[in-house]
Amino acid sequence: MPVSFQHRLFSILILALGLLLTACGGEGVEPPEPSPSTSEAPVVSSDREEPPSQAATPAVLRREDVPASMRSCFGCHRDVVADYLRHGMAASVGPVGEPEGGSVRQPATDTTYELTSGPGGAWLTARRDDGGQRRQRLVGRIGAGIFDISWVGEEVSPHDGQGTGRLFFAPVETVSGHGLELSPFEHHEGAAGLDMALTAQCLDCHTVDRLEQLPGAATRDEHVFPPNALGANAFEHLEPLGCGVCHGETQRHVEIMAGLVDDVDVGEVGLQRLGRLPPAQQRDTCARCHLQGDARLRLVETVDWEKPQAGQWPVLVPQEQDDDFRFVGQLERLVLSPCFQQSPEMTCTTCHAAHQGVAQQGLERLEAACVDCHQGLATGHAGGLTVEQVAGNPARTEAGCVDCHVRRSQPFDLPHVRTADHFIRSRIPLPEDDIPHRQFADPQGPLEIYDDGRLAAMLNAAGEAADGERWRAGVTAMGLMTLGRFEEAAELFDRFPAPGSAAARRPTAPEGLPPLETFVSFHQMRALSFQTRGDRVSALAAYDDALALDPSAPGPRLARARLKLDLEDFVGAVQDSQWIIDRYPQAEAPWDLRAQLALRLNDPRLAAEALETSLEIWPPRAIQWLRLAKLQMALGRPQDARESLDRAYLLEPSLPGLQEALEQISPGG
Repeated sequence: MPVSFQHRLFSILILALGLLLTACGGEGVEPPEPSPSTSEAPVVSSDREEPPSQAATPAVLRREDVPASMRSCFGCHRDVVADYLRHGMAASVGPVGEPEGGSVRQPATDTTYELTSGPGGAWLTARRDDGGQRRQRLVGRIGAGIFDISWVGEEVSPHDGQGTGRLFFAPVETVSGHGLELSPFEHHEGAAGLDMALTAQCLDCHTVDRLEQLPGAATRDEHVFPPNALGANAFEHLEPLGCGVCHGETQRHVEIMAGLVDDVDVGEVGLQRLGRLPPAQQRDTCARCHLQGDARLRLVETVDWEKPQAGQWPVLVPQEQDDDFRFVGQLERLVLSPCFQQSPEMTCTTCHAAHQGVAQQGLERLEAACVDCHQGLATGHAGGLTVEQVAGNPARTEAGCVDCHVRRSQPFDLPHVRTADHFIRSRIPLPEDDIPHRQFADPQGPLEIYDDGRLAAMLNAAGEAADGERWRAGVTAMGLMTLGRFEEAAELFDRFPAPGSAAARRPTAPEGLPPLETFVSFHQMRALSFQTRGDRVSALAAYDDALALDPSAPGPRLARARLKLDLEDFVGAVQDSQWIIDRYPQAEAPWDLRAQLALRLNDPRLAAEALETSLEIWPPRAIQWLRLAKLQMALGRPQDARESLDRAYLLEPSLPGLQEALEQISPGG
């Protein structure tokens, strides 16, 4: 039923009044104070006070203080927005600010990382024990600082100080209450150091902005390549998580409430109301950011909330769970809880207020949720035990419900932090604060797709079982590829038609699920699995399948060029590498391939020219400078060779073969 003229006029007046007050510098609204906390935990914990990044919230909140993505909501929902701005989600990404300096040593690589901050900005310097050095200028942060902050750096050329526009996760992070520490990935085998590229997938849970639309990104045909060429000013444009992440696009709501849309049904407000969604959809909304698993795949750009998220952004979790838990695994652990299994209507908002962080809510509100479901239970502690005897922590409230039934311990993937394990149970294990770090919950054990039952119903629907089983196998194979479990993945990929055949790209998914055969990433991962088995012909056919779906995709084209080089299809390697060179001038990889090709053809001059171009694009690679120097010496260019060796020495003086090369060009030098 269309809205009435009177209602439309009233809505316009109310909206205009709200916008006028905020735009013209009205008094604003004072953000509410957080609930008092009795926690005195000695480590960073999920009930700590507000994050430092939120401490500067103005006493009187004005429209210009609100992130741009939330300003249209602020006009009418001022108190809600002010409340939400104290939530960590509202500070999910942001500018660097003035981080506290410090240094951390990485013993595995004999490197010391030093963070400095001053009028010239914040910088991260990596100093090797052998004297080598690299620098990155910090350009952004990820995280609110409740537990920690990850830093993002732009690589700076080691010989001319120029920025490169390439962004990386810093190998150090700032842990609240501890200061500078090694980032989690620096504890993995083969630590990445300054080379952990920041890509769109890394920011899935911290912003809803599309990174290919950033003004400084190396974008062509909706692809960014190299994937971390996002531009030095990326974090000046990225918005933290706002209203739209849970409520969906808000513009239609604004227009409806302003009476600017005709033919609006009675009761329609033009956005998703979390509390009115079915419980499973509510949990899916939270699972977008609170369900990481051992592998996470993004099959669609935008989730259709009326369908299970497990079929759109599937997550692989261990079939067998133990007492260890990951930092971002709230949904994964909650489903293990008896209270959840016996209460199908339970959602995250059963216990948590949607617009408030835990510190603001206070434990009393969480315990009130316990009482709502467990009315009549005695409040005394079983067997006369104290909270500290049961939970290993001092009691924070008189009732002690949360303390005794929600374990606070260190996640296995984030040292120096203590947070809540959402596996709620009658008797919790004592906390541990020195768990050996590991990257995955179960690096070798069987994995399954996280599911609340809806996905299984779709996969096992009448007449869909065969397609459903193949779909499940394909998703699992893709996840295993990201974990490096190639042999297991290859066996699952074999359930699909042969690559290059007419059936290879024919959709076979059950109704309502995205067909894997229509995704470039599926065929690209499948090609890689063939390569790991030495079947290069099938791998080439799979890359062809990927590019038939999206000829503009640079990833599979570069992989195909490398494979063609291995197969001595030199013309094909030239064609594919030239395609990338023409469209992505910031990519060094095709020039590296050209150098290899020239050496195969016994043309050191062309190889040197290709390496020179590659290193001009991406200079911080000591091994490539050494290779170039050797080519330059062979071509009778000792001065150029000396300059290349100097640049290699600046980065890594102890690089194998470097000292011998220096001796050859300057005997006794």
